Amino acid sequence: MTNGSTEFYPIPPPEEWATGGEPMTARQRVALANVAAHDRIEVPFLEAEDDNGQRVTKAEAYILIAMILDGVRPTREYMDALGRDPDPYTTPPHPRKWANRNKDPTEMQLAWLNRLIDDMGIPNAAKAAALKDLTRGQASLLIGRLRTEKGTMRRAAEEQRMVFQNAVDGVRDELPGPAPSTV
Repeated sequence: MTNGSTEFYPIPPPEEWATGGEPMTARQRVALANVAAHDRIEVPFLEAEDDNGQRVTKAEAYILIAMILDGVRPTREYMDALGRDPDPYTTPPHPRKWANRNKDPTEMQLAWLNRLIDDMGIPNAAKAAALKDLTRGQASLLIGRLRTEKGTMRRAAEEQRMVFQNAVDGVRDELPGPAPSTV
C-alpha cells in the first residue's frame, strides 16, 4: 500500500516464471491433492509411488490447480501429458510460434473457456460468436485474459460484455487465424 491506495500486482503467467520448469513444490502437491479430493478428481501422478513417471513442474501444477478451482475437470489425456516434457526448463514459446496454433481448440480449452465465459454472465449468442473459428493459440491467449479479468471486481452486465468482447478482439488481433480458404 502506498498513501492509502492499494496497488495490484498480478501474478505473471507461469510461462514467464524463472522457476516454472522446476518440480512442483510440496505445497503445490498438497494444494493439488486437496482441490482434487474436494472435486473428486483423480490425479494419477499424486497417487502413484513413482509419480507415474511424470515430473510435473511448478507451472504445470499451478495451471492444473487453477483449472480445477475454475470448475474445469481435466481429461485423463491432459493429466497424462503433464510432466512429460524432456526439457521443462525451457520457456514455452508464444502461441504464434506453435506448430498447431491454427488447429481447433482442445476439449480442455473449450471446457475452460465455457466455464470462464459463463462465470462472466455472457449471453450464449455472444459466447457462440466468440468461440466460432477460434484457434488453439487464440484459445490459450483468451483463457489467460479471461482469468485475469476474473480477478477484478464485478462489473455491470454491459461492461462485462465489453470487457469480454475486447478480450476476444485482442487475441484475434494478437494472433490472427488462418486466412479463409477460397475454394
